[in-house]
Amino acid sequence: MSTQATFTVRGSVNGRIRPEIYGQFLSRRRWVADEALHNPEHPDAGADGLRRQVVDAITGLGAPVVRWPGGCTGTSYEWERGVGPDRERTVDWHFGYDVGNGFGTAEFVAYCRRIGAEPQINLTTGTGTLREALAWVEYCNGTGDSVYANLRRSHGYDEPFNVRYWQIGNEEWGPWELGQLGPQDNAVRCREWAKAIKRIDPTLKVLAIGCFEPSQAVDWNLALLREAWDHIDYLTLHTYWPFDPTAAGGDYARVLSGPARTEDAIVAIQGLVDLVAREKPGTPKPELAFTEWNCADATRFEMSPKWRPGETRYRTVDALAVASFLNVMQRRSDSVTLANFAQTINVVGALVVTDDEVVHETVYWPLQMQRHHSGTIALAGDATSGTVPGETLGRVPIELPALDISASTNPGSTTVWLSVVNRDRDNAVSLSVDVGRPLLTNLVKIHQLHTDDPLAKNTLDQPDRVRPRSDEVKLDDNLALDLPAGSYTIIELTTTTPIVD
Repeated sequence: MSTQATFTVRGSVNGRIRPEIYGQFLSRRRWVADEALHNPEHPDAGADGLRRQVVDAITGLGAPVVRWPGGCTGTSYEWERGVGPDRERTVDWHFGYDVGNGFGTAEFVAYCRRIGAEPQINLTTGTGTLREALAWVEYCNGTGDSVYANLRRSHGYDEPFNVRYWQIGNEEWGPWELGQLGPQDNAVRCREWAKAIKRIDPTLKVLAIGCFEPSQAVDWNLALLREAWDHIDYLTLHTYWPFDPTAAGGDYARVLSGPARTEDAIVAIQGLVDLVAREKPGTPKPELAFTEWNCADATRFEMSPKWRPGETRYRTVDALAVASFLNVMQRRSDSVTLANFAQTINVVGALVVTDDEVVHETVYWPLQMQRHHSGTIALAGDATSGTVPGETLGRVPIELPALDISASTNPGSTTVWLSVVNRDRDNAVSLSVDVGRPLLTNLVKIHQLHTDDPLAKNTLDQPDRVRPRSDEVKLDDNLALDLPAGSYTIIELTTTTPIVD
């Protein structure tokens, strides 16, 4: 059975899609940066200690920016333990177990350059001081005859690392975080840290930790924006969409509702920014950045020092949710300009990496698909489709459009990309498209992720069970294309003339 839907490109522009929204997050946790990526004793490791097969898989995502060292583990990171020749193991004070320091600042920067990404360093706010933070900036970027610039040189790096992105804080509004603060205390600290960083180099990009929790978002973000407005470039947010794989239907509706709820919240947070902008006329607005985002299995928490990766967690439906949020960021590209998928490896990761295997989780593929098959201009459009059940909030059942669509192009290009998630678990949808001008041909390229079972996973034994395919298909006389139930499809259309000059 197939239902009908339409999508019409209006020709107007929603905003410029920044490549930085396709960033990644790599924490220093065990079996993430440590052991899974950086493991000099591994037979696949190169001279830099990085496992070649893991680096190759990550490179396929084309991440323009990578955040490190945390996350929760970053709020107690001692950066000076991870530079120079002496790298003793230390205790991760957040998780309470010992960790290695072989993958430190220089190794992280070199890794980023190797995969073509800009490094984004998260400063240590929980146990660290402003002095330590500024010393870290000086170590990375100093060019003069100063203590920490010379320390870097003594470690064999004459040229500065030129780290442009610096994030202050990680979820200090939460009781789990070392260094939890109230809204005003956090706002004042952020103001002072950001002010000091900008005095070192006003061109550096400073990211301030915002709050996405409904009960705290207004107080936290308003205080932060009002205090630190003149010194910050981004207000950062974290969002995860929990699911219980043992729930009825695999929590299908719940996980797919997450990106839709997040899109509504983006509008609300942007409203707070716009509100404070009225109090700060003539000054630039901070942009929004999601420095952690993903689906998350609510029944699993890899916090034990004895934990080792050994199985995948993500299903096809989780990949659909990831694709939907990529669509959200494209549609809201006038607000969201940077993001870090959490994480690259193992812990809520796009890859499962064991001693012997590197397996692509299902959520890897929409990241790879949209990064390589998408434009830089978000196009406005109107969609009509049926609805599907979403999650129930309290006593209120939510309905979602069956199709989630983002349209993009490049300036002067005749290619239009439609990124389409069919949320309908049971029905294919016949999508008719109208891009406002004739198509050069009804033969279109598609890149599609689909399985007959929306709960299907890749496994160590079947690593390619869920994987996209590319094909050429012909639109029918109504310029329509059938999209399978529970699928993600990128459609490449070619027009006779560009939509955007």
